[in-house]
Amino acid sequence: MSAASRGDVPATLLVGISNPATARALVGLSTVLAEAGQWRILLTHVVTVASQISLTTGRSSREVVQARDLLQGVLSGIEAAGVEAGALVEVARTVDEGLLAAAESHRAAMILVGYSEADTEVEARGTEEQFDRTMHRVARKGTTDTVVAKFRGEGMRRVLVPVAAEAPLQVTGLLCQALGRSAGTSLTFLHVVDPDASTDEARRRIEERLEERGVASIGSLRVVAAGDPVEAIVSAAADHDLMIVGPSRRPGLMKAIFSSRAQKIAEEAPTSVLLVWNRADGVG
Repeated sequence: MSAASRGDVPATLLVGISNPATARALVGLSTVLAEAGQWRILLTHVVTVASQISLTTGRSSREVVQARDLLQGVLSGIEAAGVEAGALVEVARTVDEGLLAAAESHRAAMILVGYSEADTEVEARGTEEQFDRTMHRVARKGTTDTVVAKFRGEGMRRVLVPVAAEAPLQVTGLLCQALGRSAGTSLTFLHVVDPDASTDEARRRIEERLEERGVASIGSLRVVAAGDPVEAIVSAAADHDLMIVGPSRRPGLMKAIFSSRAQKIAEEAPTSVLLVWNRADGVG
């Protein structure tokens, strides 16, 4: 879906809430999106149930009660800010099945989920790998746009947006337009070319691309020449609070949900990262 609403009906932004450590940042981002695009926020927590226990029995478990309490606390903060929102506890066998079921039943146009780094390196490595596998399944099986946030800080004022020559900018542009409306926020689009390429020609091409998506006026464009694009992007990210990373091209295979380059950038960047997956085939 390329717009946040269908006519006068707000589209649903499904926000996966699982960890109180990420709730504040996710709420902040979803609120910015809601204010810019008339989204209706649906806070969702998935309670997983073992295969030997029926889902009906699972719906009356202590974990469901705790999940409702968690969502109610988050929901109170959103409603106090005057943003339309709802809350849902989904019971499923796995987290990805629960998120996908909730997205389908509520006709969500986008799924937003977040990860916050653990206190220790060993704990972080295990939990992040598990989180990544789950989100890959969500993006691969789902029919909605998916945004995966990896939080390494609370700021969203200085935003870096790497842009490839053939990058699909549908969802990335939506995020840029929403963030660009916030007072005090600055956006920088970054395009990396080979050392022997013409930076002037690359600039003209990317400027046209940004104009097509209606985002050229909300940020500045920086074109740099580098032999290693990942290294150049990660280096530039050090001066920003948040980076939006989408696919470098339209993937032809479903296994290319989040490209190896995008994942490497997300892993190595010192800043918070939004990994974007656009479900609309053939849309730039």
